[in-house]
Amino acid sequence: MSRLGTVVRFEFVRAVKKPAFWIGTLALPVVIVIVSLLVGIGQAAGTDSVVSGSSATKTPFRYVDHSGLVSESVAAKWGGSPSTDADADRAAVRSGDLDAFISFPSSPSTSPITVDAADRGLFANGGYSSLAERVLEQSVAATVDDPETVELLRSPPATDVTTYADGQVAPGWLSIVPPFLYVAAFFGLVILLAARMVTVVVEEKENRISEMILTAVTAGDLIRGKVIAMLLVGFVQVGVFVIPGLVGMLAVLPLVASQLGGLTIDPWRMLVGALLLVGGVLLASGLFVAVGAAVPSIKDASALQSAAIFALIIPLYAAFFVMTTPTSPVAAFFTYFPTFTPVTAMVRNAVGSLSVTESVVCIVEVFVAAGLLLWFAEYLFRHSVAQYGSKVTLRQIVSWRRRSVSARDGSGVPARVRAWSAVAPPIAGAAASRARGRQRRGPTTAARAASSPGGASGPTGRTPP
Repeated sequence: MSRLGTVVRFEFVRAVKKPAFWIGTLALPVVIVIVSLLVGIGQAAGTDSVVSGSSATKTPFRYVDHSGLVSESVAAKWGGSPSTDADADRAAVRSGDLDAFISFPSSPSTSPITVDAADRGLFANGGYSSLAERVLEQSVAATVDDPETVELLRSPPATDVTTYADGQVAPGWLSIVPPFLYVAAFFGLVILLAARMVTVVVEEKENRISEMILTAVTAGDLIRGKVIAMLLVGFVQVGVFVIPGLVGMLAVLPLVASQLGGLTIDPWRMLVGALLLVGGVLLASGLFVAVGAAVPSIKDASALQSAAIFALIIPLYAAFFVMTTPTSPVAAFFTYFPTFTPVTAMVRNAVGSLSVTESVVCIVEVFVAAGLLLWFAEYLFRHSVAQYGSKVTLRQIVSWRRRSVSARDGSGVPARVRAWSAVAPPIAGAAASRARGRQRRGPTTAARAASSPGGASGPTGRTPP
């Protein structure tokens, strides 16, 4: 009788009943919100400081104009005066007697403006560049009589682009948000499940109670129950993150929708993303369970666990390249390599570069790879469950497989059953021959003693032993 439900219920209840689970689950979103607010406030203050420090301000400076474009009146308004000795002015800057010396080239459109200035700090030094650019810009604008032309020179015009696909307005940047949530959910689940999946598999081996557990439940039911329970625990934790995130997103979307385009939901892309998420989580679970089944302790699992996580999330580092060049060979490799497929396919699906055929192939590949990994993880656990103190090696896996193959003939009958079938008839025949021999030899010793003159007690009157 299957005990899968019992294992799932036990593992899930044991995990969610721990106070540390809820403290960690609820504290993390709070910490993220607080840190985000602090960073946002600090960044806003820092940005204002940087902008104010790098903006042009009136500064005493000397300048040389090789272009003939700089207006003396404009330069004077910003604190500048023509230089009569460029070398002396540069020396004054180095000695600290002059704030800045600016040299305008003969062709500012092709050659840079050079500035020698006193150091004000990494961010405040940008004010010298702004000063030189502002002086040249206003000098050129002063020679133009049309205010509209002056405004165009100072700031490029804004554009409003509307694109069409299949006769309808194509969705904007906000269209990638709903399917891209699957990528964020997968990343969160991988991080949350990695340690749990490995721990629940290794803990019985560390406590050395595996044999006792396997007397009541099969290895397959035990592994599958643990995987399902930890997936449910992971979805509970993700739900704690996702619900506040969705509320915040719904509050922010109306503010940015006009700049980024309307929010549209493509049912096909959402379906593909959901299937890729489920298959990817199962694949990750199989990978983590295999790691736990291959090691005797949590300490030994740390290196393999890190490698497994890296194998799943490394496509995030190439996400921009995959989005911009989806037809390149590198993007194809990331799309179809089994452990890279979930993230890469979900990213391409979010931006709309994953075709229907590619979607079907990726979904099938992910689920097949997940099934194979889960089977292999169960195989490792079943054979190494009582192996304490040493890791599973490739040589051991090969030897297990060889013994399994040699233990069966073409009919699938195990070798020990064939051996018993071979020896059972001779054993039965030998037993029958010994019985017939006793019948031919006549009465047994006890029967002969009972028929002697002394009777059953013998000549001494005592019962023979």
